[in-house]
Amino acid sequence: MANTMVTEAACDLCGAEIRDGSLYCYNCGNAVPAKVAEPEPEKSEITPAPEKVNNRPPLRSAASLRKQRRAYNRQPVEVSWEPKEQTPKLFIFASVTLALGALLLLLIALYLR
Repeated sequence: MANTMVTEAACDLCGAEIRDGSLYCYNCGNAVPAKVAEPEPEKSEITPAPEKVNNRPPLRSAASLRKQRRAYNRQPVEVSWEPKEQTPKLFIFASVTLALGALLLLLIALYLR
């Protein structure tokens, strides 16, 4: 029976599996060093790969993360209303002038129709 050797690349920083041809680790963003092609070992040199020890729980899917409720740290907000001292006279004058101008334009439009 033929022996095959499977090597999985792992991130030096976090230990996550790295896909072939990746430039960065998908888990932590660490740059992956370029690998130099190693010559294949002879059949007599093949040893079984050591089991990978992974202390972290498996990653959850993106769908489960979207469905998860977000925890908000809600804190009470105190709202206080303070009455205005006086309405500016310029604001009242401008509002009345604009309303009369709009009414005048409406009357002219109805007359010319």
